[in-house]
Amino acid sequence: MRANPTPAAVAPVAAAGVKNITKRFQAISALGSVTIDFHAGQVHVLMGENGAGKSTLIGILAGVHCPDEGQIEMDGRAVAPANPRDAMALGITAVFQEPALVPQLTVAENLTLGREYVRWGLLRRSKNRAEALQALARTGASIDPDVLVRDLSRAERQIVEIARALHSSAKVLILDEPTASLTEDETEQLFATIARLRSGGLAIIYITHRIQEIRRIGDS
Repeated sequence: MRANPTPAAVAPVAAAGVKNITKRFQAISALGSVTIDFHAGQVHVLMGENGAGKSTLIGILAGVHCPDEGQIEMDGRAVAPANPRDAMALGITAVFQEPALVPQLTVAENLTLGREYVRWGLLRRSKNRAEALQALARTGASIDPDVLVRDLSRAERQIVEIARALHSSAKVLILDEPTASLTEDETEQLFATIARLRSGGLAIIYITHRIQEIRRIGDS
C-alpha cells in the first residue's frame, strides 16, 4: 500500500535493501524469499498479523539473526552483519518496544555510553554532554541532557533511543511499534520527530498494527 507516492520525476535512493531473504527456525519458515528496498527520506510501514515475519525481518537487518539465504545490501553493496554492533557500524539501528536505556544514568550518559570521550583516563564530561546535545538537536526535541532517564516520559525515552541511533550515524532507523504504549500527545511528539528525520534523508522502517498511522506518516 502506498500512502504518499514519490513523484515519478524523483528517483528514490535505496539506502538499504534485502534480496531473496529466507529464514527458517527448525521446521518453521519465518521468511520466504523476501525482497524489499528501503529508500532514503521515506517511511516504510511494515504491517502484518503476529507470525507474519516482521520481527524476523528487522532482526536480520539489525544483526540479531543471520539469513539462511539471500543478502542484505547497504548503499548498493552486500553486507552481512553478524551482530547488532556490526549492524550499527553499517548504519542500521533498531529501536524496539522496550527501550534499552539505563534508568539510573542521565540522558547524556546514555547517549554516549560505550563511546565516551576520555582524556588521560578521565571522562571529558563537557565534550560528552556537547555530543549528546548535538544528537538530541537532530530529533528536534528539547530534552535536558542532565536529567535521569528514569524521570523521562515514555515518549521522551523513545526519542532518546532515536537520538542514540543518530549519534551512531544511522542511515536506516527501525522503529518497532513505537506508539504501542504512548498517549495521543506523546504519539504526536514522536510523529514530529519522525517527520523531521525523514526530511533529513533518513530511511525509516516503521512497524505498526494501527492502520490509521499508515496514511499519517507512511510513504510506502
